Amino acid sequence: MKKPKSDLCYLKPLYTLCNFLAITPPHSYGSCVTSVSIRFKMYTLLHIAIDLLLYVHSSYGRENYIYQTMDVTVALTDKIANFMLTFFNVMLRVVLIFANGKTTKLFYNQMYDLSVHDLFEACSPRVFRIHFAIFNFYMVALILSDAYLWINSVGVRMFQYYVGRSFTYYMCNLSIFLIFHSVLPIKHFFASLGTFLETLVKNLVCSDDDGRKEYVLSEFRIQSVPVKDSCYDLRKVRKYYNSICDMVDNFNQIYGLAILMVIIVVITYVLNLTDLLLVYGVSKDKNIGGASYGTDLIILCGFWMVTLLMFTILLAYGCAGAISKSENVAKICFFWINEIPSLPTSHRDQELKEELSLLVQQSTSRCPKFSAAGFFPVDFTLLGFIFGTVTSYIIISIQFIDH
Repeated sequence: MKKPKSDLCYLKPLYTLCNFLAITPPHSYGSCVTSVSIRFKMYTLLHIAIDLLLYVHSSYGRENYIYQTMDVTVALTDKIANFMLTFFNVMLRVVLIFANGKTTKLFYNQMYDLSVHDLFEACSPRVFRIHFAIFNFYMVALILSDAYLWINSVGVRMFQYYVGRSFTYYMCNLSIFLIFHSVLPIKHFFASLGTFLETLVKNLVCSDDDGRKEYVLSEFRIQSVPVKDSCYDLRKVRKYYNSICDMVDNFNQIYGLAILMVIIVVITYVLNLTDLLLVYGVSKDKNIGGASYGTDLIILCGFWMVTLLMFTILLAYGCAGAISKSENVAKICFFWINEIPSLPTSHRDQELKEELSLLVQQSTSRCPKFSAAGFFPVDFTLLGFIFGTVTSYIIISIQFIDH
């Protein structure tokens, strides 16, 4: 039994939730692309105002009641992390709603148009539903565990200044989850295109050598597929490849700055958690407002750091996977060009070699790249940048603690 075709509509629950939180503009996949309405822009401004009010409330409370009892380095990294998290949530809405609202709708329309095509396969709806359920369960459990630890140790009076952080942190991770599941279909599109290309070229190259096939065609007076139709199929591959590359360009325009800010948020929060871990978790001499910590804080900080790095790895995995699948197009072309004689013996071989050469030129001259606002490529190399920064900071922090 043939598996039912899946399109991009499986993303609707995630997109609707992001729309409710004013992260993405309201849009129905496949519908006409229009500018974001004034009403929704006002709704977005309301969310931005809430974020700013939460930041002011938390900053005021921490400055007056918490930082005075905290270690200096922990207080400093906490200030930076709090600011960057709020800045990320505000700028994400500005970029996706106000600056690139129309481009955001166009991007998801492009993905939807390819996903409904028989040639392409998007992500499995069942797999997405499992991912979405696990994501929400994990985030809620982690936030509740965090609240339980801090309320039991410092009390509600001090923890109230960190409630806004939990809300904005969830929105930040939800945005990363959206970005990951926006790049995942691109990876599947390149993979589907490579599979179609390999099957098509294999049949075309081997058709002239298949004696039994030629015998059947001759015996029953059936004409073979015209060469121009075969070449047209290869032209379709070039057209689809170009469409997916346009999709990548729109992705960079929409999410490039957001990914850059994600990396900064991850670094600042990991540094802050590292300080908490070293100063209050490992060392037993210091406390916050008279409350001491131990294994429970170490476990909690470990989970937060794993969560931050896990979402970063997801971004790197999605983008690197899409690039890898796009490179397969050129590899397939090179393989089958070498299977065709240097001096083609038939008109079909000549046509195929020319079409494959054109596709190679296109795929090598226009290689899709995912970029964090032009600062660095989004692949597994950014993990080295994060780990290098954190490791250097840990070494310096340990030296300060020893002194």
